[in-house]
Amino acid sequence: NDPDVSVIRALVAAYQKNDIDVFESLLKTHREQLMDDDFIRDYIEDLLKNIRTQVVMKLIRPYTRVKIPFISQELNIPPKDVEALMVALILDGRVDAKIDQVNQVLHIARTVSEDAAAINARAEGL
Repeated sequence: NDPDVSVIRALVAAYQKNDIDVFESLLKTHREQLMDDDFIRDYIEDLLKNIRTQVVMKLIRPYTRVKIPFISQELNIPPKDVEALMVALILDGRVDAKIDQVNQVLHIARTVSEDAAAINARAEGL
């Protein structure tokens, strides 16, 4: 029943559920308490980047075009941070996409196999 442990458990649960709203709320509410822990302080930025990555990957999966401001709103981060995250994902080969900076749109390439897999998944659900 240690308050530090319960906050960390809640943080882990939010991370595992990819619940970025709860995760960030816990970070904001208990920032001082969490930052007192050397281990957490060392890894919190990585955890935040990971959860944002997971959320954005899930968010963009069904689309071929997504507006950067929409992603920004969903992740609660500025559009420039979304763009930086997307650039990292593109360069890492995790997302096959291009960014239209003028129109603030992410253009995602879809392969035939991805489309076929999506159709098969929908057909199995019928």
